[in-house]
Parts: sequence; structure tokens; C-alpha cells
Amino acid sequence: MADGEPEYLEVKLSGRDRPDRIRATGGVPLREELARFLNRQGPYAQMWIELASGEFVRYELIESISLSASS
Repeated sequence: MADGEPEYLEVKLSGRDRPDRIRATGGVPLREELARFLNRQGPYAQMWIELASGEFVRYELIESISLSASS
């Protein structure tokens, strides 16, 4: 991605047809961000996770997560 452009992890939420996104922490490589999510570290140690849209969802509603297709 170009410098300064935000990067995202793509998530599939329970009960939703379309995937959503989680904005990655600036300066953290996406693979490291994915590991942080899976290990519930940093901002992912919370019960509620903020989506890129600003909506908050429960961590347990996330069925799958992957590196975004554009990364």
C-alpha cells in the first residue's frame, strides 16, 4: 500500500452476507496485526471490536478474519 494509506483486515461477521473491515494499527505490518487479533492483544483484548465504519461488534461475532485482498 502507498505510504499513509490505512491498511485493513477483512472480517466475516455472523449473520451478515458481506465482509467488513477492521483498520490496522498504523506502522504495524498486517501479518503482525492479524497475529495480535488472533491472540487478543492490544486493541483486540476488548470484548467489543471497532470496525472501519465506526460500528462496534462483539469479538465473538467475528467468524473469520484475513489479510485484506488489496494487501
